[in-house]
Amino acid sequence: MLMQRDPNRIIKLIVSLCMTTILSLSVAFNFDYLQFLDSIFTTAIQGSTINQGVEKFYLVVSFFAAPKLDVFWIFIIAFFLWGFKYKVPALWALFTVGGGDILGFVIKHLVRRHRPPLHLGVDSGYSFPSGHVLGIFLVIAVIWIVIVPLVDHAAVRVLIRTLLVAGLILVMFSRVYLNAHYPTDTLGAALVAYSWLLVSEILYVNYAPQIARYRFVVNTKI
Repeated sequence: MLMQRDPNRIIKLIVSLCMTTILSLSVAFNFDYLQFLDSIFTTAIQGSTINQGVEKFYLVVSFFAAPKLDVFWIFIIAFFLWGFKYKVPALWALFTVGGGDILGFVIKHLVRRHRPPLHLGVDSGYSFPSGHVLGIFLVIAVIWIVIVPLVDHAAVRVLIRTLLVAGLILVMFSRVYLNAHYPTDTLGAALVAYSWLLVSEILYVNYAPQIARYRFVVNTKI
């Protein structure tokens, strides 16, 4: 099975949920220390002046990590997984990203944080957590957990995972550089995504063997 039982998974989930809750409440109540941290990291990422070349680069990065494209990427991944008889993992991939997007939407409307000043007109809705970061985190997680282990060469697996981490960091930086989000919005998105990923992994480990018995996923690999 692609995912094994991990006795530490529950502990990781509890820690992650605590961190997510603390950050979400801090954002909701607009604590002063959070404003201070956001100011420091925003200045560090943006620098003193906006560079047109860097801005265009981050616009491209942000475009490819847009929530609508995250859905597109995960459907492509699920399509190929299904074709190679990884039918239950394909369903899990769709469930993980879809469920994460719904959770992010709910949290946005509970916290109701407004976006930073001077944000781009294309960015609408509430700011916390970042939908771009949350979605791409889960897409990357699916690739990391399901696809990368299928690669034979260890060096190639390390290279792919390094590129995935670098891609996630670039998306987080792009959202801050473009004034679409505060740094804590991106951090919060990563925490929400990680918490949901752990829940989704627990569900997979517990229920994948049972789902594999259904006729519509006959001969699936799990």
